[in-house]
Amino acid sequence: MRINNNLNPITLSSDPSLVLNTDDPGDDTQRRFRYQNTYAGILGILMTDDTRNIEEIYCEHHDDILVKDTAQKYSAIQVKTKDINSRPFDVDDEAIKKSCKRFVDMNLKFPDQFKGFSIVSNHGFDNTSKASCIQSMIEYYVKGNVFNNKTNYGKFVKNISEECGCTIEEVIDTIKKIKLKTYSSLEDIHFKLVNGIKTCPLLSGVTESKVNDIADIVLAKFYKASSLHQDENDTTLLYIAGVVDDDDLVREKITSKRINRVEFSAWLEQYKNEPVQLKLKDRNNINDIPIGSQILAIKMDAGDIDSDNIDMLRDLKFSFEQHTVSWLYKDNAKANEQYNQVTTIAENLCREIYDEERIATNDQGLEMLIKVRKALKERQSQNPDLFFDCTYEHLLGAVGVLTESCKVWWSQKFDLPQ
Repeated sequence: MRINNNLNPITLSSDPSLVLNTDDPGDDTQRRFRYQNTYAGILGILMTDDTRNIEEIYCEHHDDILVKDTAQKYSAIQVKTKDINSRPFDVDDEAIKKSCKRFVDMNLKFPDQFKGFSIVSNHGFDNTSKASCIQSMIEYYVKGNVFNNKTNYGKFVKNISEECGCTIEEVIDTIKKIKLKTYSSLEDIHFKLVNGIKTCPLLSGVTESKVNDIADIVLAKFYKASSLHQDENDTTLLYIAGVVDDDDLVREKITSKRINRVEFSAWLEQYKNEPVQLKLKDRNNINDIPIGSQILAIKMDAGDIDSDNIDMLRDLKFSFEQHTVSWLYKDNAKANEQYNQVTTIAENLCREIYDEERIATNDQGLEMLIKVRKALKERQSQNPDLFFDCTYEHLLGAVGVLTESCKVWWSQKFDLPQ
């Protein structure tokens, strides 16, 4: 038996499922594909807003993402991801050349149909050298500068012209329509989707756990549209059997790639009103919640308090924390005493309402929040000296701090995830 002495003994196993294959690029490919589909999902959420004038989104149809507006014009989007430790994209990147070639081909194939083209990246675009900066090249041609095949821009345009079999002018016409967008990192893209759902007018009032449910189903829907999933009884099999013709097959494939605004909005509303699959406290992954307010979100969500109210209390919590830090600078000796007095009063009020409303058995967290607000406002108005220079909003922030530190609950108590 041949032994590789360079192997870590921990990885030696006869079971391949127990050994990590560091040479397999599959994980990285999936992360990048997930980035593209999550970005499409974010556009889908934006599409539900009528003011955005988006009618349909197509996944992997002529381009990574194809957007059709209410004026029946199209925008094509190429999503390009790159290792954050590598150099940002410039005109010498093969990926950029391929994107531009694809844009030129579409502009030629469908004249007057495309109002714009976009390249979206997690890593951004290099601007350290004007000669290789993509944005500088776009601006150069937008300003009407003359083509010069001796410059880096000229060589770029000439190469695409030759490969696409078109004129220099046709390539430049396409380049002038390109827009660059630096978006979030690979790690943060899902948080962007979650935030988009929270701020979507159609989905206002949903709980934090429902936001996560919707994020999951939106991502699954756009994955399906991108992967051309078809059932066993779909048109492809009927085409093979000779039951339908080629036109039916084409229509079926295009339909499977399309996300329509009206249909998508109705689909979202249906899921908005369905029971939550898993509360935050029952989910394995809570990484989409900002650190410093994860416990607050989990506990308030368990009491069926909606996402907007959770976000508000999270913001007020940070505001109260910053305010109490200012006490340290004014009078360090009194700061701790003042902090304890304010939080003790707030905690006592919360506990009284918790017990009076029998929250431990009813899980009526939103009712409790309404009564806590009323009680704090009245107490602050009647006895402002008890709270020093704290506003009513600061007192709500103190409740947020107490929630995060597990001194205030909005539902039955439960074991928090690690």
